[in-house]
Amino acid sequence: MARYHWRNTLIAVALSFLAGLAGIWVGLNSLSDGGSNTVNLHERIHHEFILNASQKTALHALEGRYASSQKQYIKDLKAANFELAAAIKAHHTLSPEVVLAEQEYLKVLGAFQTETLRHIFAMRAILSHVQAQKFDDIVLRSLHDITE
Repeated sequence: MARYHWRNTLIAVALSFLAGLAGIWVGLNSLSDGGSNTVNLHERIHHEFILNASQKTALHALEGRYASSQKQYIKDLKAANFELAAAIKAHHTLSPEVVLAEQEYLKVLGAFQTETLRHIFAMRAILSHVQAQKFDDIVLRSLHDITE
C-alpha cells in the first residue's frame, strides 16, 4: 500500500512540474501568432502597424523594460525550479518542503504571467482605437491558437 502512495505522490509531483513548464511555455509564447513562422507580437506591431514617432518611442521603451523584467523572471523561474527539483530529490514524497517549493515556483510563474499581461495592455494603450482593435484580434487569436 505504501508503495502505491509513494508512486502516486511522485506522479502528482511530476504532473505539477510539467504543469509549471507548460505555464512557462504559455507565458513565453503568448505573444506569438501561433503560425508556423512564429512572429513575436513586438515584430508584428513594428511590421503591420503604421506607428507615429511617439508610438515608436513608447513601444521601444516598453520593449526594453519588458525584456529586462523577462530575463529576471526567467532567472527566478530557473531558481525556483532548481529548488523544487532539490526538494523532490531530498524527500521523494509530497512533503511540506516539496509543496512549499512548488508554491514558490507557481508564485513566480504567476507574477511573470501578470507582468506579461501588464505589458500587453501597456502596448495596447499606445495604439490608436483602430490599431487597438487589430492588436486585440492578434492577441486573442494567438491565445486561442495556444489552447486549441
